[in-house]
Amino acid sequence: MLLVCSLFPSEPFQAYKARFRGAACNSYSHFAADVRCGSFEAGCGLNLSHREVRKSYIGLHSSWIAKCCLTGQRRTMEAFQLLVLLTCLISVAAAGSASRSKAKAMFVFGDSLVDAGNNNFINSIARANFAPNGIDFPNSAPTGRFCNGKIISDLLSDYMGTPPILPVLDPQAKGQNLLLGVNFASAGAGILDDTGTIFIQRLTMTDQFRLFRKYKSDLAAVAGASAAAKLISDGIYSFTVGGNDYINNYLLLFAQRARQYTPSQFNALLIATLRNQLKTVYSLGARKVTVSNMGPIGCIPSQLQRSSRAGECIQELNDHALSFNAALKPMIEGLNRELKGATFVYVNSYDILNEYIQNPSKYGFQYTNMACCGQGSYNGLLTCTGLSNLCSDRTKYVFWDAFHPSESINRLITNRLLNGPPSDLSPFNVKQLIAMST
Repeated sequence: MLLVCSLFPSEPFQAYKARFRGAACNSYSHFAADVRCGSFEAGCGLNLSHREVRKSYIGLHSSWIAKCCLTGQRRTMEAFQLLVLLTCLISVAAAGSASRSKAKAMFVFGDSLVDAGNNNFINSIARANFAPNGIDFPNSAPTGRFCNGKIISDLLSDYMGTPPILPVLDPQAKGQNLLLGVNFASAGAGILDDTGTIFIQRLTMTDQFRLFRKYKSDLAAVAGASAAAKLISDGIYSFTVGGNDYINNYLLLFAQRARQYTPSQFNALLIATLRNQLKTVYSLGARKVTVSNMGPIGCIPSQLQRSSRAGECIQELNDHALSFNAALKPMIEGLNRELKGATFVYVNSYDILNEYIQNPSKYGFQYTNMACCGQGSYNGLLTCTGLSNLCSDRTKYVFWDAFHPSESINRLITNRLLNGPPSDLSPFNVKQLIAMST
């Protein structure tokens, strides 16, 4: 039988030690009342590192426990108490180690779907650092996330039990904070560097890679070269990019790219460019990388307000996404064969999001073609501001604003990223990636 003990779930160990130092325990039952056995996961407040456990245990000399035991079975009880206490400490240390082993540094590349606030720090008109954005984020803070609450990277950090990773341009992204990883994503970015020029500034993919190189140098200065290399190779990377290359490039009025390329030629350009970008991040040390396919861009409110008659998705736009996705998956599979030690994961974002759009009531949603916050038809015109229409129950909406999903959708997607079957993402889900060692 395996017995896992916890000492005072709500009391730090040093306080426990001090409270009993020199006390008189007149019976075993007195001692046993203060050694509570049960599930560690039920909540043990002893959040001790291995070093703290070693120091604390060394301080528990048998002579101290002997002072507490005045019964005739002193020697037996002294040995038993030491055994139980040591078992508890080892259990705490092991559980803490298991929790830490689940946490990995995380690196996010992409666009506004995953931007955690980088555009706050550049001269861009694509920003979300004002209310009511963030209304459901802790402290109702408008952080620059294009959402009413948390985005997927935040929820993955919650799963790993770590603070959310910071935008790379945030002044706080330095020192020990670098050990968690960073977010490079920028609203308006696309696979192509000329995507998103209408927003004045954004971090292009070239910019994001440049900042990753700088991050690696900064990390090595903090952690040392060897530890930094290990953190980089063992981290979890994500790419969420491509939608802007259509919405804010190819499909724009008078777009140069539309004059240069047919849709199939443009898709081929996107795939070839993204392939080189994924090889670049591999050359910089990434080994476990999720790559999201393009979602159903013909169903987002910004596109519905332009040309949907009755709120139905625009199939022509979705066909662009489906063509891109059909070429993306074999490209990802090819990289896995070509690049030694690489694990690129194809994420089927199109089908995942489309499931909630097509079957809303099954998941508790009521509105699939109307943004919670916005103006114009379907609240799909421009962005969400303090002057926009704002829904009262955000849990009923698939879309927060004209372009981006609500926190409720992000939570559902995150769960499928962590636990989904191969139809959602392959060859592994994110929980399996986190468990891997490089």
